[in-house]
Parts: sequence; structure tokens; C-alpha cells
Amino acid sequence: MRKFTDLGSSIMYTTPFYKEVIIIQLSERQREIVDIVQRQAPVTGDKIAEELGLTRPTLRSDLALLVMLGLVDAKPKVGYLPGRYPKYESHIGTMLKKLTVADVLSDPILISGDATAYDAVLMLFQQNTGTLMVMGEDQELIGIVTRKDLLKVTLGHTDLHAVPVTMAMTRRAQMTTLTPGDSLLEAISRLVRHQVNCLPVMDEQCMETSSIQAIGLVGRVTKTDIMNAILSLTEEKT
Repeated sequence: MRKFTDLGSSIMYTTPFYKEVIIIQLSERQREIVDIVQRQAPVTGDKIAEELGLTRPTLRSDLALLVMLGLVDAKPKVGYLPGRYPKYESHIGTMLKKLTVADVLSDPILISGDATAYDAVLMLFQQNTGTLMVMGEDQELIGIVTRKDLLKVTLGHTDLHAVPVTMAMTRRAQMTTLTPGDSLLEAISRLVRHQVNCLPVMDEQCMETSSIQAIGLVGRVTKTDIMNAILSLTEEKT
């Protein structure tokens, strides 16, 4: 079955058998269409277009997407009705804006910049993680290395023992980070926008943390952290 969770301006779509989660960003117009259908159902496509000051053909693709997602239902000779997906759960959207990164972050897995790509592969398996934070000589974050980064090196048929992890990592200057005060909704947005599974959480005012021993690095936020938070909010709502 399909499962949807409201994320404020996005819909999280869980594919059959929960094998994949896709976050779909709805446009403002699409959300207006859903609101019109919920308020005026049954309503024709021409009436929706009139409400928005547009033509019916302009809305064709928007209506098709909303029907596919189950947000609205189309019945011949009747019009559009609210879909099988329940009305937006504003509770979840609101809480995602109120919750901060500090509420959900987890401890990162660190690796020294002196390590090799082979060391990184071993650590990924041993720690059951997909991302490692690479630390410099002064215990500062200098980059991150992921499964994908290491796979690229492996496909080059290179001896991983001879490749420094710094050659495979994404460097700090090219990284996207979060701060503890960022909202959970902002964290979701950045994960989706940059197509990554994990983001480091930085607090430049924190020169050293007792648990991590890394200058400025106070944690990480992963897709798993996000999913656990959303699950908790859903359980609270029900």
C-alpha cells in the first residue's frame, strides 16, 4: 500500500512494501487545488481553474499528479473529490517546524584524515553507517566520505590501501552543514535538495565536545534520525 505523511509543504510518499521513501515537494498552486477540492467538493476542473484565475489546460498536469498521489479523486460527470489520503495533518507540519536539529541529532562516526580508503570501507561496515566524518590534525572537520565516494574509488580498480581517505572525501568547502538551531523541516529540505543521506551539525562556538572530541562538530542528522522523529510525531498524533 501507499503511505503518505504531511511535511508542511511536502508529501512523504512510501512506495509499496516500504522499500523506498520519496519526498515530493508540492507547489503552492497544487496545495491551493487540494484546499479548493476539500472546501467545495464535488467541484469541476473548470471551477477550480476559475477560482485560481487560470485555464483548465494549465491545471491538467497538477490535477493528474494530485490524483496519482491520492490527494484528490476524479469522478466522471461528477468532478473532483477529496482523495483517499486524509486531510493534511497540520500537527506534524507544525511540529517539524518547532523541533530543532538539536532534538534529533546523533553522534557522528569519525575517521582520521591520515586513514586510507580501505580503512574507511572497513569502518563503514563495522559501524553499520553510510557516512564518515573526516577529521584533520587539529581535530577539525575537513570533509565527509560516503559509500558512494568509496565506490567511485573502487570502480577505478585502485589499491585502496594506497589511497588516502582525503582523496575520496567531499571537502569542507563543498559540504552543506546544519546548526543545532535549524528546524527539522529545514534539515529535511537540505537533505532532499542536496540528495544526501547525512549532514554534519556544526556549532562554531563549541570548540570541543566531551563526547565527540571534535572542534565545532556536535553531531549529525541522518535520514534515519528524520524518519524516527516523524514516526514519533505520527504516534503522538494517533
